[in-house]
Amino acid sequence: MIGQTISHYAILEKLGEGGMGVVYKAHDTKLDRDVALKFLPHHLTVTADEQARFLQEARAASALNHPNVCTIYDISEHDGRQFIVMEYIDGRTLRQMLPVQKTQTAINYAIQIGEALQEAHSKGIVHRDIKTDNIMVNSKNQIKVMDFGLAKLKGSLKLTKTSSTVGTLAYMAPEQIEGGEVDARSDIFSFGVVLYEMLSGHLPFRGEHEAAMVYSIVNEEPQPIQKYLPEVSSEVLHILNRALEKDPEDRYQNIHEIVIDLRRCAKQTSRVFHTATSSQFAHQDEDLRGRPQTERSKKKILYSGAGILVALCAAGIFYFLTRGPQLNPDMKIRDLQIPFQSVSYGTLSESGNTMVFPAADDGGKFDVYMMNVNTRRPMRTTKDSCREIFNAFLSPDEGTILYQRTTFQGARELVVTPLGGISRVIKNGVTAAYGFCDDGKRVMYYVTSRNTTAKTTTRALWSCALDASDSRLLFADSVGWVGSTYSFSLSSDDRYIAWRKMFPEGFSEIMVRDLKNGSDRQITFDRKFVDDATWTPFGNIIYASDRGGSINLWMVSDGGGEPKQITRGPGPHYPANMSKDGKRLLYHEWQYVGQIKSMDLTNGSIRSLTSGDRLRSTPSVSPSGKLVAFSAGDQGTVGLNLDIFVTDRDGKNVNKVTDDAGVKFSVAWSPDEKWIGYSSFGANEPRDSVLVSIVRADHPGQQRFLMAGTIAGWWNANQVIVRKGMSSFIYSIDLDHFEKSPEDSVFAYPVLNDKFVFIVDYRHTRRGLWIATMSSYKSAGSAHATMLMKSIPYRGVRSKEGGDIYYLASAGGELYRLKLPGGKSERIKWVPPRLGIDPWGISTFVVCGKELFYTEYQRYSRYFLIDNLFK
Repeated sequence: MIGQTISHYAILEKLGEGGMGVVYKAHDTKLDRDVALKFLPHHLTVTADEQARFLQEARAASALNHPNVCTIYDISEHDGRQFIVMEYIDGRTLRQMLPVQKTQTAINYAIQIGEALQEAHSKGIVHRDIKTDNIMVNSKNQIKVMDFGLAKLKGSLKLTKTSSTVGTLAYMAPEQIEGGEVDARSDIFSFGVVLYEMLSGHLPFRGEHEAAMVYSIVNEEPQPIQKYLPEVSSEVLHILNRALEKDPEDRYQNIHEIVIDLRRCAKQTSRVFHTATSSQFAHQDEDLRGRPQTERSKKKILYSGAGILVALCAAGIFYFLTRGPQLNPDMKIRDLQIPFQSVSYGTLSESGNTMVFPAADDGGKFDVYMMNVNTRRPMRTTKDSCREIFNAFLSPDEGTILYQRTTFQGARELVVTPLGGISRVIKNGVTAAYGFCDDGKRVMYYVTSRNTTAKTTTRALWSCALDASDSRLLFADSVGWVGSTYSFSLSSDDRYIAWRKMFPEGFSEIMVRDLKNGSDRQITFDRKFVDDATWTPFGNIIYASDRGGSINLWMVSDGGGEPKQITRGPGPHYPANMSKDGKRLLYHEWQYVGQIKSMDLTNGSIRSLTSGDRLRSTPSVSPSGKLVAFSAGDQGTVGLNLDIFVTDRDGKNVNKVTDDAGVKFSVAWSPDEKWIGYSSFGANEPRDSVLVSIVRADHPGQQRFLMAGTIAGWWNANQVIVRKGMSSFIYSIDLDHFEKSPEDSVFAYPVLNDKFVFIVDYRHTRRGLWIATMSSYKSAGSAHATMLMKSIPYRGVRSKEGGDIYYLASAGGELYRLKLPGGKSERIKWVPPRLGIDPWGISTFVVCGKELFYTEYQRYSRYFLIDNLFK
């Protein structure tokens, strides 16, 4: 459209595009002024509701007359496309200015935003989409609140049957996410998020993908802003805390109250600023005017000498940091040859003579073992075998073992065990142990917040005393994607944490956080895969990276610089830890192997459909029951590469049907057995990059991309169910078009020959499993559904016959069958060991007739010891 003239508006350039419109800069040839034109996007013009919402935006905004609200001039139409003519703002979005450098400036901006909302609320208008992208700062440093595209006028036409969560997720109030009533107090919550982000440059609630963000906003407290702004005043804290209350009744009840508090806060901040600067300038003035010239000359000499000294010190420091400890070309590497097939994460003692590690016996039961690295004879140190132990650490005095275990009942526990003593659980719900600190007086542990939809929300590293008291948060971060690994290492002086940060583009880097002031600094800049950082006693960091192609060990100074390669070969090599004297380094190679297996539910007998050392996942049985599709591949230099394979039900005649890079999972046959649907993402890419594709089983290699999201099943032979965050979509293959379900946080699947709809509802007031007739669902959604269960199981699947739901109470726990449509639940006698436990949280199982198909995972590790790593 650029270069065209529409009515009397000459289109100059495209300014941007959002979910509700495309915006162009134009020149009004009648009034000789620049304006902005906002058009509905082409793909939305067919929807009457979207057109109505677009016009509603114009009506809402045109009712406002305020210097901090973008002015609406006109509403017009061109070639059947309606557009709004609005004020052109020469400036930047607030997001582009984050973080706002001065607290005083941020407060002044907040006051202007608040006054704009006060004007809107007084007219009965709720914005519903307040965020930094919708707020501009013009060339005169004046705020302009934009985009009333989601405004909800009291008494106006209700555009949807439910209060749809169409706002931007990170800024949405809990009641807006849960589909509750939205009013001015919802804008106040969003305003609180914007204020927090202006001050800190970070969001108060963080998640790696939409479902994780939903959980964080609804269930978790905002991250303390003192992490990013240690000097924040108590007045600002009060405003943030009250604005971000979960319950609308506990928030500010109107925006005017916030504006009053902000004005008071601005006066106090201004007084502090003027007092400080006046004192500073007075001293400077005294230095410049009140001292003799000779004294100033002496000071010049002193400053010159000091400058030379500083330069020499800097040169010395630079030499030390860039030179650092030198790798020994004659280092010795030996295989410790641990006599177990399944070994988890082990570590080396501070003395470098002893190793502790979790391992499973032939029956799959885990315990912790201790082994002298010279004699290499493992000794079992725990007496309470469990389903799985993730990692283990030995205290500095080598008298206590710390480890994380998963019990046979599914509980995740942090355990300390004195050698020769009785194990003691000190924390529950722990993801991993992370070693000892404070000279062995405290232990560290890692926790992820989870729900049935989002496997990870907040990643947090804590410490506590050995008796479980005095818990302290050391570190929190939620950047990354589900399935990405985490890595923390505490420096020997307990001040710094080296950690792995995932970036949205898919690469990762090593960061170092200063625990005293909360600041982060980036150490590596390779835009590659990194993992498992560990400190040396000399202030260097050893980590795994594919910087040279394969995943090998590298070392970099904690001040940055050029990394040095330690190991070579195909790998993958991952560091464990180093002895206190820096002479020995423990590292390991590992590989996950997955076999597709089948269990006869009548007698518990198990047969394997696959063999070999490949990783396999997400089996799906075809509607005829004759074929099984699954994802499989090899762990390459970085991450995974999984393709889709099809085999006969007896495991014969295996054929590969996809052949492109990436991780493919959630395999699902179409009801007519024509298509295989699947989800995929690039190795180490963020979770929100997941795509849904289909491929013909009889035409290998001819994949067809549908849309972003995760496949959840098939509605019929032509329609795919796609899940994206907490929303559900139906994609029609023949029309190449998708439609969004009108109910957010509700997922529906046809069952019993399409006569009924099985519903999983995540909304707070209706959370659970439901069933409705197909006719009822088509006319009223889930409104008239019957509840089957008041909770949502850990993992559930429909039988291929579509008559029952099979679900796990917990990972590796008991298996149940929920009979439809009545909802009677009964426990299945036979269940494979470790069913539902997998490394990335993406495995599924499926029931066909009397057989249960699933993936059995094994983790194989080899440990190596490097002697005399440094010269």
